[in-house]
Amino acid sequence: MKSALLLICLAFFVALLSTGNACDPNSDNQPDCSDASNVQTNIRNFWDPTRYWWCESSTSTATAVLCPLSTGFDPTKKECVSWSEWSWTAYC
Repeated sequence: MKSALLLICLAFFVALLSTGNACDPNSDNQPDCSDASNVQTNIRNFWDPTRYWWCESSTSTATAVLCPLSTGFDPTKKECVSWSEWSWTAYC
């Protein structure tokens, strides 16, 4: 009985942790710069296709960077591309 309760608690804990990393399409996707994988990487802004997020360092706050005129951010290429090349892709 105790082992079953322990397994249930462990499963709940793992499920809770995994939802913290889940994609949230209702957010603007602003990254946490303290996560090393977000530093010096262009990250999609869910609310504005003409902008992307940029973390200068692990101690900075992500800043929204505006793409040049007549371009939109392509999350696959992780760069701004002309609108003729750009296409909408699902967030998650």
